[in-house]
Order: sequence, then C-alpha cells, then structure tokens
Amino acid sequence: MTKFKQVIDEIKKGKTFLVSSHVNPEGDAVGSTLALALGLKELKKDVTAYLYDPVPKVFEFLPFADKVVNRISEEKIYDAVLVVDCGQKDRLGEDFIKIKNKGKLINIDHHTTNDCFGDINVIDADACAAGEMVYDLLKEIPVGITRDIATDIYASILTDTGSFRYSSSTPKAFRVAGEMVGLGVEPWDISQRIYESNPLNKLKLLASVLNTLEVTSDGKVASLIVTLDMLNKANATKELADGFVNYARTIEGVEVGVLFREAKPGEYKISFRSKGRIDVAEISQGFGGGGHMNAAGCNIKGNIKEIKEKILSETEKRIHAIVSI
Repeated sequence: MTKFKQVIDEIKKGKTFLVSSHVNPEGDAVGSTLALALGLKELKKDVTAYLYDPVPKVFEFLPFADKVVNRISEEKIYDAVLVVDCGQKDRLGEDFIKIKNKGKLINIDHHTTNDCFGDINVIDADACAAGEMVYDLLKEIPVGITRDIATDIYASILTDTGSFRYSSSTPKAFRVAGEMVGLGVEPWDISQRIYESNPLNKLKLLASVLNTLEVTSDGKVASLIVTLDMLNKANATKELADGFVNYARTIEGVEVGVLFREAKPGEYKISFRSKGRIDVAEISQGFGGGGHMNAAGCNIKGNIKEIKEKILSETEKRIHAIVSI
C-alpha cells in the first residue's frame, strides 16, 4: 500500500472538499494549500480553500490565492477535509471546530511533532515541505501538474527550505523544484516577489525590533521582541515580522535565535531557529508547541519578562547539554 492510498480513495469517491492549513500561515502553508486545492479542481471537484488568517500580502500573487476564504459555513457538508502543514488541530483556528459536517479529516504534514489528529494521517518528516507531499500526492492520483500548481509547489519548497539554505534542502527538494521550473516556473520572479518586494513599513518595524536585540552571556542565544506598540507605530501587520527571528540566528557564535512576538496583550508567539545542533522542536514542545529540529514555535500567556526568562533558561540548558562552551 502506498502512503497516500487511503487519501486517494477518499478523493476519488468524494465530490466536495475543504483544504486548509494553520493560523498565521507562511509560505509552505499557503503554497501547499493552494497547490492541493488547484489539484482537486483539476479533478473537477468542488473545492474550498480556507485559512483562518488572510493570505499574507507577500503571497497574494500565488495562483488561487484570491479564492481563499477566511470564514466558512458551519452547515456546509464536506466529503472530506484535507489539512496540510499543520501539526496540531487547535492551530486550524477557532472557526474550524464549528464545522459540523467535515467528513473524513485528512492530515498531511511533515512536522515530527504532529499529534496525528486526523482520521487519516500521512506524516513524512523527511519531506522538505508540505508542498513536496502535495506534489507526491498529485503524482500518485495522478493529476497533471499545471504551471499554476507548479508555482505554488515551488513557492512552498523555496520558503520552507530557506531558499535552499536549510538542512531540509534534500536532493529530492532540488529535483521537485527543478521539475517545477521545467513546467514554467520562473525562480527569479518568485524570489523577487517574496524576498525583494518589502513594504517600507516592514523595514521601519525591523529597525525597532533590532533595538531589542539581546545575546545571552555565553553568546549562544540571541533574542528579539516584537510588541503590539511597535506594530502600531510602524503601521505594520503581524506577518511583516515573519523571518525576523533569522536575524538573531545569523549572529556569529549563536546557536539559537528566539523571537517573542506579542500576539495580544498578555500572550506571545515564540519562534525558535537553530543553526543545526540544537533541536528546538523539543524545546518548543515543552511549552505546548512543536515544529522541526531547526525551526519551531509555541504560544505562551503571561508577562514578557517571565516568559523570556523561562524560554531563554530552557534554551541555554539544552545548549549546554550538547555544545561545549
């Protein structure tokens, strides 16, 4: 039995589908959702692409992004719901649990910390991105990959491998990306749209955030803070802070970069990025989150000073257990 056999059986017998991903969607969540939705459309299925939060502006150029909805009817009947790139069910947003007629819940993901919340779970921790898994699924059905689908898959892989810089940049990641280029995807165009079309207020926000930079006394952990006040003063949305954690990680000698973003008063979204020796997914899990070895996150309620002390203390402890100072 192939890993997608059960999924394909549900797709072939069903007519109406919902495709979704996690809150605060980034490139892989958006790209894999759109690619799968377009693939199902190729099969003449009735498909709704749903994300709790709007598609970030930087990804609005992707094919089918303009068809994504942020609110769904509680009463609509689906034959199946396919969720991509989401490790925990509660990260689908509060509206998701209100849907009464989901049919089979199909969970397709590549996070090692996935809690297998679906009726059918296909988890492949070796995949570089959920977009790679969508590629595998469409090939297995089979569905012809159009240029639009290829663009979404390419964007998914590009962003989740850090432009092919991360350890997730496997030979297969390059092969799939290369195949998408062969189908008409233009790497420079996508790269420019995603990485070189920053609005001015993003850079203004970054200037404020970099002023919060702190490095622990041993030089192994660097942290940054994004507050609601900073966002308001820069007239910036929360997604403009995506990627800021990488500035902390790039510092020479630092093993882990941490970003504390104020999601609402008294609640913070924590993002971890590792240079490769520290499994930040394990750290994140200790605080109710999850992710990958080199990229993970969690949400914590409380006072920023206390939260920061707990997070940095636990991170330093993990580093000292592995890395000689």
